[in-house]
Amino acid sequence: MPTLILSTPGTRAALSSERIEVVSPDLDKGGDLPPRSIPLFDVDQVMVSESCHLSTPLIAELLRRSIPLLFLSFSDQILGVCHPPGIHSLLRKNQYLFSDDPQKVLALAAIFVEAKIANQRRVLQRLASNRPEVDLGNTMDYLNALVESSQRATSLDSLRGYEGSSAGRYFEIYGSFYPKNVPFERRSRRPPHNAPNAILSYAYTLLTGEAEIRLAAQGIDPAIGFLHEPTDRRASLALDLIEPFRAPLADAMAIDLISHQILQPDQHFETREGGVYLNGEGKRKFFTAYERRMEREFTSDQSGQRTTLRLEM
Repeated sequence: MPTLILSTPGTRAALSSERIEVVSPDLDKGGDLPPRSIPLFDVDQVMVSESCHLSTPLIAELLRRSIPLLFLSFSDQILGVCHPPGIHSLLRKNQYLFSDDPQKVLALAAIFVEAKIANQRRVLQRLASNRPEVDLGNTMDYLNALVESSQRATSLDSLRGYEGSSAGRYFEIYGSFYPKNVPFERRSRRPPHNAPNAILSYAYTLLTGEAEIRLAAQGIDPAIGFLHEPTDRRASLALDLIEPFRAPLADAMAIDLISHQILQPDQHFETREGGVYLNGEGKRKFFTAYERRMEREFTSDQSGQRTTLRLEM
């Protein structure tokens, strides 16, 4: 269990020797469900909703073992990350120096954009291979041209323009792969307006949290981004880092969950605060699919070695 995710309101977690004791309420019958005991050595990171309760001894032990803790709000936004003091202080110093060089910033940002567009193209090709009724038209050529333009970008503004153009064309085709009874329509964020967007937003949030955790663990400042301009209270570099992972993980998974009726709009989502969100049962099904995809092995095009999406991040 690389990631322990606590999201059911009223869940309580405490330290018991070298294990985490988790007690969740029985939302159907009242009272509590039987407690679960999770060995600490099986946990790489913890993600917890603010509706849950963690004991201070447990938080201290997580920090002692360098197990990061990510807090999520009621609306599934990242509140913050709790982790031990970062290592490699010189690495952070070099990061700041690097961020002051416009050419280095542009070169790194271009890598993120190229990888993102290439993965969008790959996901559309995979989806289209099983849906002959969806016409890709000249979309592949269009995305290929944007990859080449990104490689030759002379400014961040132009690079962001290519990224925006690819996203517009990509989501236009991407929405065609959803069942007609669960339309995607368009990308909507804060708040998400339908079930597909609720899945995408939640997946992007978890990806960003994982990226922020890994950056901080290496002593890198998650706030100093390159493609995403640094701004207050935003992990801009984490957002940079997840760009290539959005399509192969979140986008492809959302279509699978809806198309195979693993998540159904009338059962696994709720309407609140003007938007549509996963409910408790929906999140449990989502987490199972999310972890399976993050830990699924594949052969890296770059190294030729077997790896996983989580290891590649």
